[in-house]
Amino acid sequence: MRIFLSVVLIACSVVLYAQDSSRNDVINISKKSLSAIEDKMQSLDKQLTKQTDKYLNSLSKQEQKLKKQLAKIDSSKAAELFGDVKKRYESLSQKLNGATGKFDKIASGEFIAGLDSVQGSLAFLKDAANIVSKTKDIRQKLGSSLNQANQLQNKLKEAGDIQSYLQERQQQLKQLLGSYTNLPKSISKCFGKYQADVYYYSQITKEYKQLLNDPDKLVRKTLEVLQHIPGFQKFFSRYSMLASLFPTPDNYGTQQALAGLQTRADVQQLMQQQLALPATNGANANPAQYLQQQMQQSQGELSKLKDKLNQLGINGGGSSDMVMPDFKPNNQKTKRLKDRIQVSTDFQTQRSDYYYPLRTDVAIMLGYKLSDKTVINAGVSGRLGWGKSWKEIRFSAEGVGFRTNLDWKAPDLFKTGSRFIASLWFTAGAELNYNRTIESLTVFKNYSNWNKSALAGLTKKYSMNSPLKKGKKVKGTMSVLYDFLYNKHVPPTPAVVWRVGWGL
Repeated sequence: MRIFLSVVLIACSVVLYAQDSSRNDVINISKKSLSAIEDKMQSLDKQLTKQTDKYLNSLSKQEQKLKKQLAKIDSSKAAELFGDVKKRYESLSQKLNGATGKFDKIASGEFIAGLDSVQGSLAFLKDAANIVSKTKDIRQKLGSSLNQANQLQNKLKEAGDIQSYLQERQQQLKQLLGSYTNLPKSISKCFGKYQADVYYYSQITKEYKQLLNDPDKLVRKTLEVLQHIPGFQKFFSRYSMLASLFPTPDNYGTQQALAGLQTRADVQQLMQQQLALPATNGANANPAQYLQQQMQQSQGELSKLKDKLNQLGINGGGSSDMVMPDFKPNNQKTKRLKDRIQVSTDFQTQRSDYYYPLRTDVAIMLGYKLSDKTVINAGVSGRLGWGKSWKEIRFSAEGVGFRTNLDWKAPDLFKTGSRFIASLWFTAGAELNYNRTIESLTVFKNYSNWNKSALAGLTKKYSMNSPLKKGKKVKGTMSVLYDFLYNKHVPPTPAVVWRVGWGL
């Protein structure tokens, strides 16, 4: 993650200094590097806050609609259960926005390894007065960067608390609505939207935690570099969040640290007394063997319970995310805009004929993922002429075009599980092409010179090595399309269009 890159650069500078014992001056940390850390933390902080406010506002509106519609059926029950809906959701938002950089390791919520590494690294550099620049600006920047990391940790905790509240609230509303029969479709529709928003918010918080919890190369490099600095391991083992969960005694690794610990024989004797195991053939029963038998029986009971839950349609053991049996989540909805945008190119080559030279159409397409199964694309194309034959190679500009299309993943209707069918997509779109030699820009003014195309067909998408970057995997495409307006083109064009391409 880029969020840790600046920490790596700072740590590398400190290591170089530490390895050079002949130097007496302190290392000067780049203020720009520290700003990059703080900016990244602020960016994630703002994204989390923005998404939380967005979903809380939507959920508040849905619950107010439920209250209004249910009041027509049972006004007293609606008033009792819902109360002041708007105020309740505003208080949740205010609690999140009020999170500060004051950090309490004990009450900081879920442990996030990547974020804990950044916090520990910044805290160490802030306190490493003997090797880090003593300038006031750098000290303040280290402090503000650490404060921003702590604030993000606190906001993630608040987001987790909000998620838990929403899931509990969802169950309350579900139980209430389940006590009525023949509810209007408007209530069911409104509650369905409420469930969807709760699900998507839980996915968003999960993705933010995974983003920070991913131990990628930069995180490992950060720790490897800092481990070379004297005192870092001792500092991290004492002040990190992980250390607060699993503290290490001061005399760790010495004989004194083992004092008072029970031996294996002591533990077995205590287990035998507590479990009251009978003797067999004059010998004491084996507590470990007894516990293993009990574990096997427990696993059998758990398997039976899981089967019953599956029969009831509660897959996943009653997960809070599995309360919507009819809801098909859109995984793209929780992704950032840049993760839903895809850039690709495709090529189409046609042999020479009476009207045209040998030519190749090159298109650049920009796609937006509406869902995992639907992508909308738009782009431009240019036509390059090669001449009539290999003996008469002559480059020329033979046209331009604008195109848009929609890709929809082909369903496996017969449940074959075929990899070929899984890679097929339906493609349909429209194009506007100028198919004549471009001698000057004035030719584009005549709209009658443009040919319209309406295409539909199949596209196969597959994984391939990038032609532009060695070792990089990209999504390759192969399309066969039929042009329903080919017979109206002047000059004439082929009815079947064959294109190949790949993602950039």
